[in-house]
Amino acid sequence: MRLQRVTDRESRVYADAIAILREAIAPEAQLPERRFQDLLDWGNYRLLAYADADDVQGVALVYFSLEWRFAWLDYFAIRSDLRGKGLGSALFREIAGMASEQNFGPERLLFEVDDDYEGDPQREAECRRRVEFYRRLGAQVLENVPYKFPSSFAQPIRMRLMAYPLRSEAKLTSEHLKEAVREIFRNIHGRGSDDSLLRWFERGLPQVIEMK
Repeated sequence: MRLQRVTDRESRVYADAIAILREAIAPEAQLPERRFQDLLDWGNYRLLAYADADDVQGVALVYFSLEWRFAWLDYFAIRSDLRGKGLGSALFREIAGMASEQNFGPERLLFEVDDDYEGDPQREAECRRRVEFYRRLGAQVLENVPYKFPSSFAQPIRMRLMAYPLRSEAKLTSEHLKEAVREIFRNIHGRGSDDSLLRWFERGLPQVIEMK
């Protein structure tokens, strides 16, 4: 099994990887198709397949920031018939390892996770399990940082941010996080610096980030 970048859109690996993403990502959290294709044409945003030969078992979307030295795990998923077999942990470690080897020296892997929804105990439990999954792998929740995903198809979606250190000396300051989220809003979601949701995020940023 190896993690490989997928660039040939006519290949079976690409088709299988996209099928896994479309099945796994909620419609309101997907990118518009044209923007998704444009991002794939840009070297900083990569589609990665976790595959044995042409058998795609997992997939990831990762953005690499050269200026602020971070990687953003936009999404990753295991094929539905293979979940619960430890492949998710293996894929996350592969992504972190690949990110840490980039020559611009990224210090951390940042990503969003679903937040719990009040009045929905089942979803709350599911979200807690997901957070604990990442914590077991070494990631931490940015506990005091309010965040909402800028959906193109629905109202902003309440989420939590997590961080995984790619280097032992990595530290995450409020200023660094502000610049990272600005870059993600601009380069992935196509939103400007005057975006109301981005301004809401920046107003809520604490001076010191609590990570647990």
